[in-house]
Amino acid sequence: MVKTTEFIENLRKTDEKLGKIKLVGITVSKEKMTAVFDFINNVAIDGETQAVIENAVKKNCPNDIFDISVNVRKVVADEELIKKATLDCLNAEFAHISYSFSSDKTDVKKTDDGFEVSVFSGDDEYGYLEKGGAVQKIADKLDRLFCETVKIVLINNGKSDEPNEIQAEDENASDYETLKIRTFKVSDAVKLFGEDTGDTAMYIADADLVSGGVVFAGRVYEKTEKTAKSGKPFYILGIDDTTGKISGMIFHTKEKEKKLGKIEEGSEIVIGGEMETYNGRRSLKINDVSFCVFPKNFVPEEREGKRAPDKYSLVFPREIEEVKQSNIFDVKKEVVECLKGRKFVVVDIETTGTSYVGGDRITEIGAVRIEDGEIVNCFQTLINPKIGISKEITELTGIDDEMVKDSPEFDEVLPDFYKYCEDCVIVAHNIDFDYNFIKHMSKKSGYVFKNKGIDTLALSKEILPRLRNHKLNTVCKYFNIEFLHHRALSDAHATAKLFIELINIKKSLPN
Repeated sequence: MVKTTEFIENLRKTDEKLGKIKLVGITVSKEKMTAVFDFINNVAIDGETQAVIENAVKKNCPNDIFDISVNVRKVVADEELIKKATLDCLNAEFAHISYSFSSDKTDVKKTDDGFEVSVFSGDDEYGYLEKGGAVQKIADKLDRLFCETVKIVLINNGKSDEPNEIQAEDENASDYETLKIRTFKVSDAVKLFGEDTGDTAMYIADADLVSGGVVFAGRVYEKTEKTAKSGKPFYILGIDDTTGKISGMIFHTKEKEKKLGKIEEGSEIVIGGEMETYNGRRSLKINDVSFCVFPKNFVPEEREGKRAPDKYSLVFPREIEEVKQSNIFDVKKEVVECLKGRKFVVVDIETTGTSYVGGDRITEIGAVRIEDGEIVNCFQTLINPKIGISKEITELTGIDDEMVKDSPEFDEVLPDFYKYCEDCVIVAHNIDFDYNFIKHMSKKSGYVFKNKGIDTLALSKEILPRLRNHKLNTVCKYFNIEFLHHRALSDAHATAKLFIELINIKKSLPN
């Protein structure tokens, strides 16, 4: 069976009237066993030429299993039709800056081999259109509508002529949201040493959002005496408030030495001290301790995160490029009911190591969006982790310090990624690693991921229990899914295809 481009090239050679013919759609009905092929052509054709097209299609259809019919519409492009289609595309794809699109800012000229479309815009709009893939989107739209070749050119006019009130809102509103530090009350606080701690403590889960003076409360889970390199003794004291755990250092003094003996595992205490950062790692120095009564039946308040930005600003979704060219006569699988009307983001990350608690960082995010059971676009960026990438990690991921030195930092990329995941279920292979890493690194910026998650690792174990293992490459091989390990986007793309295959078998989503 031939590929689309080869089939069209051969068809154009059969008759000079078909020199610009295009296939714009195939409608297949499995129930009726019919296939309707829709073509456009720039000149009208007679019955004899219609028969040539029908014979060419039938010749390349597999096993004559479908009742084939062919429609050919005559479409003659002119400047006005192309201009209208261009503006329709811009207004649909970039509705939030539609104020900048108009007929007098779109110029269409006839050329020797087709048409050239020039789209004029100001500085702000130009950058957004360029990053948003406007040229490709317009070209794809016009290619489906017209037979002629159309070249698209973006032209920067300089200063934006955006209305003042809109320019004033150029920044995402979420950039200015303040982060709320959650707190709760304890009762019967009695000072053990240091200053009075008071009866209000912040959630340990919010510790990454603050620096300087802090107050936490909880039940003691660790009290360990240690000795510094200088020979000076100190204690490590750890508490748990049910939202998280934190431990800090208490340096010995005569006053503290006598009173620390009163603290036992399970003691309910309030601690005051200083949150500090050394070499990218957080540490807590404890100065004050009080006994207290921790609230019974404590139910933590849900964290309020920032809302998703109004628009993408740095990393834009783009169409995903398939490695394999699909066959013109391939029949798409029916979309299972549970995928219809639902959106998923399949994500994979590369990192400097396996421990975000130990200071490892993300070096690449790759994600693929699935809507109504089909892969629609992708999101990918390298990230500067601001720490060195080891030789072992470079050998594993192919990412080194040189590759990421000019890349944005995670906090700069996060708003766009959060927007990309909005209202979607997160999917990953071994989701506990990728999703928890992202959640942890997002805390400080105030973006809280509450999306439901689905693990294709667990799903593959459930559906394919007899596989020798359930690593991503193994399961992909089972389904003949091309797998280019180890880069984030290729892994996410493979996982997205795997997810669809697994759900096609299961016929339902995991609980």
